[in-house]
Amino acid sequence: MKEFFHSVRFKIIICIFALVFGIMIYAAIAGNNIIFPRSVLETITQPFVAAGKAVSDWTADTIDTLANAGKYKEENERLREMLTDMYGQLIDKEKTDEENEQYRTILGIAEEHSDYTWSPPCSVIARNAGDLYGGFTIDRGSADGIALYDPVFTSVGLVGMISEISEHYAVVKTILSPDVNVGVMTAETKSVGVTENDAEYAASGYCLMSFISKGSEIKEGDVVITSGSSVFPGDIIFGTVKSVFVDKNGLTKHAVIIPGEDVFSITQVFVVTGFDGKDDQ
Repeated sequence: MKEFFHSVRFKIIICIFALVFGIMIYAAIAGNNIIFPRSVLETITQPFVAAGKAVSDWTADTIDTLANAGKYKEENERLREMLTDMYGQLIDKEKTDEENEQYRTILGIAEEHSDYTWSPPCSVIARNAGDLYGGFTIDRGSADGIALYDPVFTSVGLVGMISEISEHYAVVKTILSPDVNVGVMTAETKSVGVTENDAEYAASGYCLMSFISKGSEIKEGDVVITSGSSVFPGDIIFGTVKSVFVDKNGLTKHAVIIPGEDVFSITQVFVVTGFDGKDDQ
């Protein structure tokens, strides 16, 4: 602003203003002896009128802002709270819809497998630090009927098993872990094998199915399900075959499996606490 008052533009405006003012004084003294067209005078003075109005409007807005600053701040806070509340309601609705869909799917599994007994829904409350295989902790424990080595599911399929247990929480090792070996088979060709994982495959989110007969017809895209054991019930979705290759011994095959569920992103699980054949040797 200071630079403006020292600029050439400001000096020109002052000169024009002085000229107009001088003409107006002279016209007033001379009376009818001088004719100064009204249109010319309006044309000359119009920029000054517009500038005066702009200054007036700016002054009014500034005074209004200063006088009502507290009121505007209060209104802004109220609008912000309303938007936050609306956003929270939307997130809660999406979460509820997702959970309801999981419940419906689990209900369908329960109807197909009437021998299953289930824990209440479990929320993931912590990710196990330093676990490369996606291990997590849930908010249910022995007080909810859960026991060590119980299988853990989502509505999509198997995700792991209980590896540590207390009264009100439990630690889950996922199907990516080398400590979780699951008997699996392809749903169509019944090619059987066992998961045998390592850090290399787990880093990409894959499982490795091993001990597959060399003559099996397993192929890319096959759906893989659990074959059933005393720890894991059968016919539960495990994943799909990504690729197949022959072992170095030339006698067996391996299959890289994409799990049906991303164990690194799940937030809700269920635990099967009982099924026909559980704990049978």
